Formats: sequence, structure tokens, C-alpha cells
Amino acid sequence: MTVEEERLRRLLTTQSAEIPTSVDRVGMLHRRIARQRRVRAVGIAAAVLVATTATSVGLVTRQPVDSTPSPLASMSSATPPPTGTASPAPPPAGELLPEYLRGHRRILAREMTLPRQPSITLTFTPDAADFQLGIKCDDRLGAGSANGRPDHLIQVTVSKTVIGTADCGSSLLPGPVLVDAGMNGHYRRWSDLGVRAGKPVTVTVKIGKPLAADNADARPGDPTHLTGTMAVGVYTPVPFEQFPMPPRPAELVELDTVGELATGNPGQPFPDQLGQLDARTAASPNGSHRLDLAMPLQLDIFICAVAPGRIRVLVDGKEVERRAFYDWTGECWTGGALASEYDLPPKFKVPVRTGQRVTVTVIADSFTVPGWRVGLAPGAAR
Repeated sequence: MTVEEERLRRLLTTQSAEIPTSVDRVGMLHRRIARQRRVRAVGIAAAVLVATTATSVGLVTRQPVDSTPSPLASMSSATPPPTGTASPAPPPAGELLPEYLRGHRRILAREMTLPRQPSITLTFTPDAADFQLGIKCDDRLGAGSANGRPDHLIQVTVSKTVIGTADCGSSLLPGPVLVDAGMNGHYRRWSDLGVRAGKPVTVTVKIGKPLAADNADARPGDPTHLTGTMAVGVYTPVPFEQFPMPPRPAELVELDTVGELATGNPGQPFPDQLGQLDARTAASPNGSHRLDLAMPLQLDIFICAVAPGRIRVLVDGKEVERRAFYDWTGECWTGGALASEYDLPPKFKVPVRTGQRVTVTVIADSFTVPGWRVGLAPGAAR
């Protein structure tokens, strides 16, 4: 999700237990990371092929005709009444949440229709603590919101802890999105919230007009002005080799076009002030590719791809990013690495100081076309 894979992955690691809660720099950093990591150029295929544009998170990769969720978890919900296991028949929410989504498979899903039902509760027993939650607003909810004016506040609570908030009109939720305990850029895992394999987990999602309180985050309030449906589901990871990739299209998305959206500002050049590695100039799209540079205080790493495959990025042998791509639509992710003098615990940094020479290694596999590029730029560390 690391905010995604993405899960919405974290910048350097999901292990947050050693970070002092009093370190305000951590809060500033992961808030900035949360904004950066959700820069995604999905929907570019539409812009290139049919002259329309769309930017979203969690584009549907494929929905097989014979798609029925496996009964991998026990569940209950506010509506309908609790049942013993996940239904073998696709629930109505399957129309909003696809069975397969970004390397994950849906095991259960339910929907709530506003204004009649402003919240939904799921109780299920995970086989492992690496599941993710799928969330999707329908077009009616999205159409009623305005950028910069949250009006459809979504609050996600797991094991009585609020893991994050979003809005149907934000860049986070125009399409199906996967979130985990690191939602909104928090450095934490499900285990930090007491989630354990084989132990029931309760998830509650509320939506409503934001209510602000002194010294507290906004929470969902009155939902009567909202009309539409929102789906909530649980997804478990699928091994990359077993994920049902969509067939290769007749015309590929232009990698340079996708790269222009790497910073989130269309029209800006691909960010590669410190260099880039491009599969189109390599002997093979797979394998190990290296670049030397002087380490900045914060190294921003931009990873774009227009084909299925996997990318790992290492700085002097330490892995700092891991990305998987599951379709041909074109997307970008932003991550980074920090120099040793950055004010965070060692586990969040590479063991070199600013100005020292480092070797950045990009390891690619499973690509069938030269469809990826990685840009390196100095970050605006604070």
C-alpha cells in the first residue's frame, strides 16, 4: 500500500513499534508520504486510446465471468443478518468491488445504501494478518462531492481503532481502493492493533458529513444529505504467479505519457534529476540494473510501468521499495530512501550520509515487454 500494495505500502518499513510517538517529524514525514504515495497514473489507457482522461486508485484489473469468492473467512454484517461463513455466491457489492484487485482476491463484501444505512460492520476471521480492506463509492456519492471540500467523510475502524479517513471525492476513492493498517500514511501493521490470524476481527465503516471537534479529528456526522451506495470488502493476497493477469492489449500505453504524471502534476517532465533507469534502453526488461549517485538527505524514487511485472529498488544493497503491477493501464508509485543523519530510527534509513556515493539497484522480473522506468530525484525533506 505499502499508503496501497497496495497494500498502500509505507516509505521504508511497516515496523513502527520503535518510533517514539512524541517525534513530530515522523508525523510530518508520513503525512507527506501519504500524499506522495497515492500519485498514480491509472486510467491513462483511456486517455491515449479514446481521448478521455481518468485518474484513480485501484483500477479493476479483471473480473472473470466465473467469479465466486471462496469461503475463506467467517463474517457477519449489519445487513443482512450474520452468517457462519462467507457466501459462495457473489454478494451485490461485487458489482462495485471486483473479485480480483491489485494482487488480491475478494473473500467477502457487503454494501450500504445511503441515506438509509450510514455504516456497515463486518466481522470475519482472517487466515493471516496480511489482508486488506476494499472500499468503493458509487458514481452518485462521488458526483455529489467537491475537491477541497470534504462532504462525504469515510471513517474506517478496525478493532476499535480508527485507521484512517477519506472522502468519496478525494483522489483516494474515485475507484476501488485497498487499504491496510497504514491507511493515511501511518507506520503500523495489523499486528500493532492486536489483529491475529485465527482471531475474529471487526471492521466498521461510517460515512457522513464531517463533524469537527476541538483537539480531535473530524468524524462522520449526519448522512441524510447523501445518496448512493458504498461497498466494503475484505481481500487476501494472491501470489503474483497465480494472479489472473488481463491479456495484452493490441496497443500499449505510452510509457512517457504515464511518466509525465509521476509527480501528480500532468505536463511536468519525468522526475529524474539524479538519473533514471529505463527498460527501453536495457538489453532486457528483466534482471538487475544499476546507477551510481550522490545520496541526498532524502531520495525520492518514482516507479512507473505500463505492463504487469515486479520491481525492487535497493540502495547500497538495502531494499527500500517493492512494487508489483497487475495490468496494462499504466501507473506510477512514489517512494523513497533517507540518509543516515535524517531524524528517524536507523531501520528507516540507509547507512550512508548525505553526499556519499551509493549504488541504486533496480531488480525487475516477470515483464514481457520493456514497460517500466524508475526516476531518482532529491526530495524536499523537512
